[in-house]
Amino acid sequence: MNEPLQSMLLIAGTLLAVIAVAAVVFVLIVKIQTASRRRRIEGYGRESEQRIDALLRKNFTDNAVMSGVYLPYLRSKDGKHAEIDHLVINRSGVYVIEVKSHNGFIRCPDEKMWWQTYNDKKISFYNPIRQNHTHTKIVSEILRSEGQYNVPVYSVVVFTSRRVTFSEKHDNVIGGDQLVPYIRRTGRKNALSTSQVGRVRRIIKDHAAKDRSTARRHRANVRGHKR
Repeated sequence: MNEPLQSMLLIAGTLLAVIAVAAVVFVLIVKIQTASRRRRIEGYGRESEQRIDALLRKNFTDNAVMSGVYLPYLRSKDGKHAEIDHLVINRSGVYVIEVKSHNGFIRCPDEKMWWQTYNDKKISFYNPIRQNHTHTKIVSEILRSEGQYNVPVYSVVVFTSRRVTFSEKHDNVIGGDQLVPYIRRTGRKNALSTSQVGRVRRIIKDHAAKDRSTARRHRANVRGHKR
């Protein structure tokens, strides 16, 4: 092999190695940024849920409030669970509360996906009304499976940020400061007897997952769907 050709091959090999290293570094940077952004978003979500938990416990008895509840899909064969942010159980019924921490303008049509526009960035996320409708169905099915057929179950979606606006109005999509008044005015007072309320609470507690591994599996599944 002549010397010029050898030099060209050496240069080409060096360039390929540099490109390969640059590609690996780029992928690592993207993964680190994605993981950091996910942790930041999850942190905002946890903080919002903690604020709502404190708000509920301030205005209702501790027995009436359940937070971070993992309930099973009764028809699931693979042990699938749904994470319910908060439940309020009182004589008016069961309030299933989904908490969101999004900012900016939310386009919220009656479709599968909603869109958040904030700082010139547009991000899609699953329609929380549909998401929480599934949660209310799970709660209702669990109660019916235990003979509780006439328990009112209400869906409430709460956006905790004060820097959020919506393209459309939905009666059960509210701000954090509206949550307690919403619960107090919604539903029929004394729809359940005191003993029924106690039974409903016990049923929910009995069906709720007790181990942390369920929460870890659920969050891993959610992350997998977002990729």
